[in-house]
Amino acid sequence: MVMYDYRQKLNEIGIILDKTGKQTCPQCSEKRKNKSDKCLTVSFERDAILYYCHHCGWTGSVFYEESKFHKQYNRPANFKSKENKSPLIKYFAKRGISENTLNKYNIGLGDNNTIIFPYYKNGILVNVKTRTNLGDGKKTFTQTKDSEKTFFGIDFVKDDENLIIVEGEIDVLSLAEQGINSVSVPQGGSDKKLECLSNCSNEFLEKFKTFIIATDNDEVGYNLRENLISRFPKDKCKIVKWGRYKDANEALIAGEDLHTYINNAEYVGTDGIVMFKEKWDEIYNELFGEDKNFYNTGWDNLDKIIKIKTGYLMVVSGYPSRGKSTFVDNLLVNLTKKYGFKHLIASFENTMGNYYKTIYEMYNQQPFWKLINEGKEKAFEKIMGTSDFFFISEHFILFDNNRMWNIDDICKCTELEVIKHGIKTLVIDPYNRLQNDYKDREDKYIGSILAKLCTLAKRLDILIIFVAHPKKPDGETIPTMYSISGSGDWYNMSDYGIIVHRERDNFTQKLSNNPIIHIQKVKNFSIGDPSGGKIELFYNANKRILEDIGG
Repeated sequence: MVMYDYRQKLNEIGIILDKTGKQTCPQCSEKRKNKSDKCLTVSFERDAILYYCHHCGWTGSVFYEESKFHKQYNRPANFKSKENKSPLIKYFAKRGISENTLNKYNIGLGDNNTIIFPYYKNGILVNVKTRTNLGDGKKTFTQTKDSEKTFFGIDFVKDDENLIIVEGEIDVLSLAEQGINSVSVPQGGSDKKLECLSNCSNEFLEKFKTFIIATDNDEVGYNLRENLISRFPKDKCKIVKWGRYKDANEALIAGEDLHTYINNAEYVGTDGIVMFKEKWDEIYNELFGEDKNFYNTGWDNLDKIIKIKTGYLMVVSGYPSRGKSTFVDNLLVNLTKKYGFKHLIASFENTMGNYYKTIYEMYNQQPFWKLINEGKEKAFEKIMGTSDFFFISEHFILFDNNRMWNIDDICKCTELEVIKHGIKTLVIDPYNRLQNDYKDREDKYIGSILAKLCTLAKRLDILIIFVAHPKKPDGETIPTMYSISGSGDWYNMSDYGIIVHRERDNFTQKLSNNPIIHIQKVKNFSIGDPSGGKIELFYNANKRILEDIGG
């Protein structure tokens, strides 16, 4: 079997991999008069190396790893703009935007006076969006089909300390008119359409000190603002208030200094201080309204005791081989199937293949061995040759367990994954496999990392599930939260405290297939019944899932 080597693939098409930047094009340079002109841009991205020739339009990508599940983007050919751009210049002049700004962003004019917005990333044309004005304020948009979604204007903000995000390309041009760099989302305000964030590199996102959100002053703009805030660390988010104006362009047309609006942007929850009046709706809903801001576990009997909410810490414990990880994995699958949750998982006691098999079996409710019995080729096609593989890859994202992780590294990566992929759950399984470097007492150390995780859960609005083993088993006595090794803070600082236990048969000494879920802590009534309780679940081996018993 020949091993895949991306460098060899690049050599085969004539690209010499020295460094990111410009080089001659193997397709057209030899045919040109100026053979030494470095017209080919080569750039390193997260999953692949991209190349684009500014002379002949030759473009493509080579992935670092061979996989048929890599998302293949359609790269647009160089767009054609009318030579006479006077209608374009005239239209934008009425909106306060000069010809120089249009040239900076290479705005074009198509047939029927369609406005062309080219999207560049590292100098490469990755998408072309068009806007056609229909009159009476109506307009239609098109984009290159199956193109890579990125921010409009991304190449102009790479050296900025702050990232200003607006709702449309014309707002980017409006801010640029006064010397302010910004970017626009390409697809509107839905959280499901923020692929432009997922396609940003970690290095790009990490460099910004603040994220200034300057969306439109209307319902769509509010939705986009909230969706962006949910993806960024809240203490790094600022909000621009346009006052009586709808957006940056309206303020520009009115002769306003846009620097004032950007400079006066307010932090979300300035300095972490909250006033009751700012939370009126939240307080009303909690005290008088029907609580709808929670998620079901997927087990009716468990739903009678706890409500799953983001912003909280769940600690799960139990003796080895009693079903802790199975319960947690099944909970994740339930949340994904019903609500589309995406999870970030530190599963330190699993191999990559075994964990994928576990999730696949639960998701499809079908044992792996049954598929193997049908033949390896059929099994391969079902397990790794369908859309399930891509779906699971997108919703269950793993920490690399070939290296050691400490809690600070996990927190840092989680922040980025919330931004890029909209992660709703962080799982750490188990505590004792972390790189725990404590120089003082372990109980103090555990208290400090639990405090960090509680803060992280609230700041990022995610659910954190932390699996921890009890001390040495005391026979078959069911452990408590205070039995967890190292510190009483496992109970004191958790919001949900759950023990998973399987009884051992007195005669056969075999463990029961039915785990008992002991809810030993529910912090307050907003997340369930503080008196706790227990339920028994049935492990359906034919479906590889846990199911309710009785009504």
